[in-house]
Amino acid sequence: MTYLKITRTEDGLAVVLNDELEQLLGAADGGKVAFEVSDEGKVVLVGQDMSPEARRERGRAFIQRYQKTFEALAK
Repeated sequence: MTYLKITRTEDGLAVVLNDELEQLLGAADGGKVAFEVSDEGKVVLVGQDMSPEARRERGRAFIQRYQKTFEALAK
């Protein structure tokens, strides 16, 4: 789980993305991300760039982040 900082701006509250999430989402200053709220109340952020290369990079980052968990589950 990643915790993010919330800060007040002129327009309201903003969530500050760390470098990892910025890269995963393909986020940039002035860019946009979409979010969904599941029935369980979980919020999911989705970057705008869903090109095949962006999807592969996102998948690689996910696997790298949870590699130890996958290895433990495979035993």
